[in-house]
Amino acid sequence: MDLENRIVVLIDMDCFYCQVEEKLNPELKGKPIAVVQYNPWKGGGIIAVNYVARAMGVNRHMRGDDAKEKCREIQLPSVPCKKGKADISKYRDAGIEVAKVLQRFTTLLERASIDEAYLDITIPVQKRLQTINVHTLASSMMPNTFALGYDSFDHFISDIHSCDSDSIEFDFDHAQKLLVGAQIVSEIRAAVFEETGYTCSAGIAHNKILAKLVCGMNKPNKQTVLPKHSVNILYKTLSVKKVKHLGGKFGDYVCEILKIQTMGQLQPFTERELQAKFDEKNGTWLYNIARGIDIELVQAKFNPKSIGCCKNFKGKSALLDLESVKKWLRDLGDEIEERLEKDALENNRTPKQMVISFSVQLQDGRDTSSSRSYNFLPDDELCGELFTNKAFEILIDSTEGCKPKADSNKKLRAPITFLGISVGKFEDNTENKKRKKIKDYFCAGSSKETVPKSNETTKVNETKITNINNIDKNYILHKFLETNNDKKQIKKETMGPNNEKVLESPLDKQESFFVNFLKKDQDNIKCNQVPHDNGSKSLNKVNSPICNIVECDDDSNDTVYSGSTINEEISKSIALFEDDPLDIARVSNMRELLKTNEIEVDKIVEVQPRADISSRTVTPEITDTSHIETVECFECGKAVPLNEFDEHADYHIALKLREDEREVIRKAKDKTTLKEPARDVKKKKSVQELNKNEAKPSISKFFTKFDMTAPVKMCTECGEKIAVEKFSEHLDFHEAQKLSRELNKKTTVHSYGSSSGKRQRISSSPIKKTKLPCKSIDMFFR
Repeated sequence: MDLENRIVVLIDMDCFYCQVEEKLNPELKGKPIAVVQYNPWKGGGIIAVNYVARAMGVNRHMRGDDAKEKCREIQLPSVPCKKGKADISKYRDAGIEVAKVLQRFTTLLERASIDEAYLDITIPVQKRLQTINVHTLASSMMPNTFALGYDSFDHFISDIHSCDSDSIEFDFDHAQKLLVGAQIVSEIRAAVFEETGYTCSAGIAHNKILAKLVCGMNKPNKQTVLPKHSVNILYKTLSVKKVKHLGGKFGDYVCEILKIQTMGQLQPFTERELQAKFDEKNGTWLYNIARGIDIELVQAKFNPKSIGCCKNFKGKSALLDLESVKKWLRDLGDEIEERLEKDALENNRTPKQMVISFSVQLQDGRDTSSSRSYNFLPDDELCGELFTNKAFEILIDSTEGCKPKADSNKKLRAPITFLGISVGKFEDNTENKKRKKIKDYFCAGSSKETVPKSNETTKVNETKITNINNIDKNYILHKFLETNNDKKQIKKETMGPNNEKVLESPLDKQESFFVNFLKKDQDNIKCNQVPHDNGSKSLNKVNSPICNIVECDDDSNDTVYSGSTINEEISKSIALFEDDPLDIARVSNMRELLKTNEIEVDKIVEVQPRADISSRTVTPEITDTSHIETVECFECGKAVPLNEFDEHADYHIALKLREDEREVIRKAKDKTTLKEPARDVKKKKSVQELNKNEAKPSISKFFTKFDMTAPVKMCTECGEKIAVEKFSEHLDFHEAQKLSRELNKKTTVHSYGSSSGKRQRISSSPIKKTKLPCKSIDMFFR
């Protein structure tokens, strides 16, 4: 869609509140009417005046008593009052009734307020242009239509028919679209009056801002067209403050900086000049709007984005204590609840956020406004009580700096002059949108691998898959939530994904992380398969932790604790501490102590009747863990249960690994802080001194995996064995180190006379010492 050649319409209801009162009370029709607020002081404040009363000098800035002085026959219907505030439900319902009529003509309907709506009728105009002849259109087909820049609408039509105009900027194609658009808008206004009884005015242009400006030029019950070449005529006398987005502080700032008052005075400025005086975005927007260009789209918005209500407390009615604040918040919350119930029935949606707005009066008399938001929780019940309580907590926490206490009616630090509650960020209530609970995130996902199957067994297999997924989900959730005290060593036989039997081992029988890591360099040991009734089948992994159980007499996983696993881990631990005889002795003592405890545990197990191997694979075996003795750790002296000793030993190994890494970092840091020795006194160190100062190999080197089959080469600089394919890159590393040391080497050594560590100030003498020329980096590569 060409954004600069659209047909945009603004429909504005004529003194809408007065028309609603006339429809509800036909006796008021034709009489001067002014709708006033519920506050009876001086007859109430006027919020709407019909055109009969306007002709007699009544305006919205007056109060009811002043209007009666101007016009004695004036009727003053009041806005209904409910719970101490204005109730505009009947006006809101009338606006929805009008919007439903407008929605039949185009889907691009954006409601701007109760009595205003934008329509983009570009597509309906293009469709009608294909079916009618523009030369057949006449002004009688669209009564009460005006064109800006023309004495009558007939002159605008004649320019289109003759393709002739006095203006060079006359856009014939867009003028044709405006003419057809005027015909469609005339039909829209007639439909609104026929079905609702309300009259309206309209502005027709190529964007929303211009449609808004020309809509009020001919009222009531009229429509105005703005051709593109007539924009300059409109801007000659149009105030900058009348344009949308320029009516506030930004408009005042633009007028002050550029020294202008009308939009015509803004046109001589170039885009660069405007971007220099303002930022890039605002400067470009000002340059375009000065030429009648605006690309803001008409958003399809029938329902309001938020539902809210508010109350002002001016002067002596300002709220001073907590009870009055809570009373008004309760009334606002109840109104929100009623409107939400009605909105849910009509639109089937639910809000996700609540916004609390308030104004506080400062000591100097000025008001400061603030707002806070609260996102509804899934368990929150959207009712007036929730809105009231949450708004009260947030309000007092923001204004008083503390949460409210029960039965406390204390005075506020500053009076509150405004309160408002609104809910927004609506979501449709559809069956497809379901809220997830925390348990859903621990469910096992279905396998992505699919196997083609025959059509005959499709339904049967689908039911099997769903049953397996349910079993896996329940098992994983149970394993995640179970506590350590309730853990029992159970072997289970479950069904795998391919409908095969799989043996599971509890988590406390799993080998530790360090043993599994060290086993990566060894060949995998093939385990004997457990016999089944259907023949020998390989064990399959499922989503839950599984161990392949092997029948290996007393040292197998069928015992309370796997002795083979501990012995193998201790052997690996001894390999880690070959250079430290104390560590070897400590680990050996640990092994002997474990053997004595295993004998005691075996005696307990042998008392129980030993079942057949095949039966044990099917029946869960539960062992009593209350008789397991504790082992005193040589590192920390704590009494550790035997079934948790491997994890405790891994903890100390991890601590040693961390200390070794820290020691290497400390030594590297100490070397950098040492002073550079004099070059003349350098002597070669003996081989024995070098061996003494060499750092002990870190435990982390034992966890590095090397490919022993790849050819390596010894580096003469650091003595490391480097792969041949990476040897040239390694030499470049040493050259870079040398280059870095040369560049960072100090040219002179400063000696300070004072013993204090303070740095001497630079001399302010005009005679400067000659500086040594700096070496360029390219001379090191010659």
